[in-house]
Amino acid sequence: MIINGALFLAAAIAASIPVNNSTIYYNEVKEVQVFESNGNLDYINEENIEKEPYIEVPETDDLLFIEAPVETPVIQAPLEYFPVEEPKKDIILFKNFKLNLREGILSEDVLRLKKFLHQKGYTHNPYGYYFDTILKEAVIRYQRNNGLTGDGIVGPGTFKQINEDMKANGIIINERNPYFSSKVPKGQWIFINKSSNTLYFLKGQEILREYNVATGKTVLDTPEGKFSIVVKTINPAWGGAGEYEPVKGGAPNNPLGKRWMGLSIGGGGQYGIHGNAAYNSIGKYVSMGCIRMYNEDVESLFERVQKGTPVWIGDEYKLQQYGVNFK
Repeated sequence: MIINGALFLAAAIAASIPVNNSTIYYNEVKEVQVFESNGNLDYINEENIEKEPYIEVPETDDLLFIEAPVETPVIQAPLEYFPVEEPKKDIILFKNFKLNLREGILSEDVLRLKKFLHQKGYTHNPYGYYFDTILKEAVIRYQRNNGLTGDGIVGPGTFKQINEDMKANGIIINERNPYFSSKVPKGQWIFINKSSNTLYFLKGQEILREYNVATGKTVLDTPEGKFSIVVKTINPAWGGAGEYEPVKGGAPNNPLGKRWMGLSIGGGGQYGIHGNAAYNSIGKYVSMGCIRMYNEDVESLFERVQKGTPVWIGDEYKLQQYGVNFK
């Protein structure tokens, strides 16, 4: 098979053919960059490439190594001339301004806040869901350096500043999303991550909503396991748990708030998902074992779930045993 020298140069761009210790590259203006063995760089134009001599090419599908005249340089197409662009990642802004992040709170946004302040150089610890004293001090420094009141509480004003900071500096803090390594209910169901005090409402593997919640004061107070909703009550009365005065249903000081979804453990009257009379308790470990929600959130969830809805509860270690993982 006979190939004209210039046509061979164009046809073999994608091949790597070592000949005579020289390397040739095509650049964007169709010049040929010839790197000689001594490291010198020469440029010649494709139109000036000699038509002779012809190159005898073996009849083979493999053009990586051929016999060629000594004066013929190597033709090579380097990877850098075919760049593969990384897909652009979106900047994920903070959206949940309902829960002010402050000392004692556990949430997924606390973890993202730690990662943000770590990238900005305010803290050395980008891990964990718990808002501790060290994080509070880092928040105060950030607030003061950005003209905000240094109170250590991340509310709408600080969230807005952080969002502007991320957009201006291209800071990407990914959310931590669940994925499933075993079968989960096909219909609507709930799982509660005690590690981050987050309730997930799903349909199969699709997350429909996420809610901040409060759970038990101690590790054992909120039971872990696979349960279901067996009771639904509007404006439940509170019996006082054997320690306090009972409170009638619908009263603004009712610890159960305006909705009760009782779990199958304890017959539906002992443990449940309910509202609250202490707005600032959400996100903390403060309950006697139930799962507290903001009143507006529990009312919304109440309308969407039915009796029999599965509810899985656990910290991340327990949930992993059920096939619920996070990345």
